[in-house]
Amino acid sequence: MHKVLQEARKDGIFAGLSAGLVGAILGSKLFKFNRNTTIVCGILTGALSGWQFTQAFTASNVARLRAELALRQQSELGLFSNTGPQTIEKSS
Repeated sequence: MHKVLQEARKDGIFAGLSAGLVGAILGSKLFKFNRNTTIVCGILTGALSGWQFTQAFTASNVARLRAELALRQQSELGLFSNTGPQTIEKSS
């Protein structure tokens, strides 16, 4: 579980830095913010989007981990077949 959370944080930080950079560039070029406002815009955009992406990545990674654990438990109990879907062919 620790590894899942660590991966989500890493991905969230990367997404936040990317969003902060884009927010600062848009603030500077598109909205013609001054230097200080552009810096604040980039920091706030990066922090908020990084937090949201971290929450989303955490939920996604935890759901994937739970699904993997459920499949592992089913296979250990013999409730899951690894042969895949089987088709029934009609003979003419």
